Amino acid sequence: MATMTVRSTYALDPETALTIRELATQWNASQAEVIRRSVRIAAGRESLPAKPKMTAAQVIDHWRNNPPPRSLEETERLIAEVRAIRHEGDELYSEKLDRFRQP
Repeated sequence: MATMTVRSTYALDPETALTIRELATQWNASQAEVIRRSVRIAAGRESLPAKPKMTAAQVIDHWRNNPPPRSLEETERLIAEVRAIRHEGDELYSEKLDRFRQP
């Protein structure tokens, strides 16, 4: 870690202070490091850290507690549409193979 030579004091609203603490926990870093990284990210010198992946249990928990993004009927319609598109590709592929097989 770089040697810190400048100490500053800032007044923050409670929501920002809470967000800094939450990010510190999420990133496993100090609050000062969260502020340093955030400044570098805002300046375009660093990219955002990757979001931690959810565990299988967290995914199940999420879908138990949140409604799906679409109705069952809409989901079934989309699945049928994708299957139809996929089978169209199968037919085109078969036609191309048939052209090669014919003398």
